[in-house]
Amino acid sequence: MSENTFTSGNRRHKMARGFLLAVSLLSLLTGGCWDDRELNELGIVSGSAYDWKDNQWLATYQVINPSSGSNNTGGSGGGSSSSPPFLTYAVTGSTIMQAVERTNLTSTRQLFFSHSRITVIGESLAKRGISQLIDLFLRKPDARETVYVFIAKGEAGRILSQLMQLTKNQGAGIQLMIEQEARLTSYYPGIQMFELAMQLTSESASAAVPEIMLSGGKVMDRTDDIAQTDLPSRIKFGRLAVLKGDRFVGWLSQHEAYGLSFMTDKIQKANISFPSIPEKGDKDDASFTLLHSSTAVRPVWEKDHFVMDIDIEASGTLTELGSNLKLEEDSTVRKLENSIAHNILEIVQTSWGSVQKLNADVTGFAVAIHRHYPQRWKRIEREHSWDTVFQNIEIRPHAKVKITRIGLNSNSYNSLDKK
Repeated sequence: MSENTFTSGNRRHKMARGFLLAVSLLSLLTGGCWDDRELNELGIVSGSAYDWKDNQWLATYQVINPSSGSNNTGGSGGGSSSSPPFLTYAVTGSTIMQAVERTNLTSTRQLFFSHSRITVIGESLAKRGISQLIDLFLRKPDARETVYVFIAKGEAGRILSQLMQLTKNQGAGIQLMIEQEARLTSYYPGIQMFELAMQLTSESASAAVPEIMLSGGKVMDRTDDIAQTDLPSRIKFGRLAVLKGDRFVGWLSQHEAYGLSFMTDKIQKANISFPSIPEKGDKDDASFTLLHSSTAVRPVWEKDHFVMDIDIEASGTLTELGSNLKLEEDSTVRKLENSIAHNILEIVQTSWGSVQKLNADVTGFAVAIHRHYPQRWKRIEREHSWDTVFQNIEIRPHAKVKITRIGLNSNSYNSLDKK
């Protein structure tokens, strides 16, 4: 046999072995996952709620109803108009997973959590502590740590039964509500599960969670309930729950939550009502749409306590004016800017007073102090004296406001000569 013939045969042999190896690898890819499940075997969870009742977990799961159709705008979408867009399962257990497993006793589908949008925590559970719930979301493979977290005053499970207009998927609807609120009004710092875990394990060991509630007493849980132009009961956001460690310690009002958003640099867009002529009274008769805002916080050690310098810079558009001011002069615009800045400072001071009473650092001041004064922070940690240090903190807020636009008219309607 010639050398060329031997080399050619060897090359063909290697190519054949390579081909067989490639086919073997491809067969592994086409074999599917060992734990694959068909879509019609799964119950897609869009929201969950957790309460503590009778010394055990009460878990409520909202599962998308496939027979209701796929339309997400509130129409029939080809499904049965009388079929609810979702179903709810309420189960109890000594642990959360025991409660989840018990849904298999009453449902033909296994719960699947990877598409969940929200989770609601009952006040009773929040007062007991939520560390075990956070651990589940961070440990379970199909749990979503990006779900938005809310707290309900009463039983959290009631919230998941409320139908919404304009959307069939209630979990997705609430997610859109909190994201829209952050973009347009900035009262509430929406928080996701992983953010909640990070804040509670930070130096501050505190977090703020929006309250979710029903505007009326009755739960609208029948499809014919939403066949009207206005619902007597709607889902809405209320106050701001404050957690310290992993436990609920109190509430902040919407006004106080607004001030917290300023202190923590969470303002995206907001409307500020203020008196256009403060010397004639404090009645709000003008509106300013804040389009850009930034907050810088720097701790300063003065004598025996920390002072937090809070510098707020804001700019936006004048959108409403109820007095007879003429805006042709720069001095008039400057006075309006000063009035807006004074209003922001009052909001911040009010919020800080309430936060300090709760003695929970939802402002994140501990993180700033650790960053700027690492040695002093080590001493605070060693002496376990943060609560005392926090109570003695003084804030020194400053606000600088710029009106970039005054609208289409240079003068107010009330300043015009009327014959």
